[in-house]
Amino acid sequence: MDCATAREAISATLDGEDPGVDPAALDEHVTRCAACLAWQDEAAAVTRLVRLEPAAASPDVAGRVLDHAPARPARHDWPRWALVITAVAQLSIVVSLLFVPQRMGDGMVVQPGSHVEHEAAAFNFAIAIALLWAAAKPRQARSQLPVLLSFAAVLAGLSLFDVLGGRVGWERLASHLPLLFGVVCAVLVARREGRWPWPGNRAGAEPVDRTSLDETGRELAEPADRSREYQPPAARRNVA
Repeated sequence: MDCATAREAISATLDGEDPGVDPAALDEHVTRCAACLAWQDEAAAVTRLVRLEPAAASPDVAGRVLDHAPARPARHDWPRWALVITAVAQLSIVVSLLFVPQRMGDGMVVQPGSHVEHEAAAFNFAIAIALLWAAAKPRQARSQLPVLLSFAAVLAGLSLFDVLGGRVGWERLASHLPLLFGVVCAVLVARREGRWPWPGNRAGAEPVDRTSLDETGRELAEPADRSREYQPPAARRNVA
């Protein structure tokens, strides 16, 4: 055993790590080599001084960090409560479509029980569920925006077209106002919650590319090599 290998093994032993060589061979070399024995004594003294040295006091930066951290929104806030109220209003519209005659333009009244009213009731029920979902799961409110925004945009455009053509009354149009208000609240909740990372997410983290399941399994469960009892020191390991 040469001195470089012995001193690396000594350093590993002082750090509580595997020396990578036979301890008996290491002791034999240190006994015969005065230079390595002196190096071992000096390294042990330095290690002891470092371990006994009191840790330097670090500045407390918790206050500054908390001052610059954005305040977490309250658990129960008005946009979410507004979504719940809007969803209840939508459910009341569903009930009215199923059981109450609907007044249209030119004095026309649509009686409950028609397939058109059933379709309208189903759509309004689905919108109410989407609003309740955004209120109950604010971090998932963004998933409901495509449906809510598209429905609100088409409804607003067609309602304007019907008003200009005199095919709908103001009473019917007023029933759409809670929906539009709920969509605005859903957008506010989605924009606010979108600033916070989801659990387990890391900024800039990219998925690991795997070529096959077998390769992943081999990497996660690689059997330990027990052919040698001691591994060579880092200076002699083949890292190529």
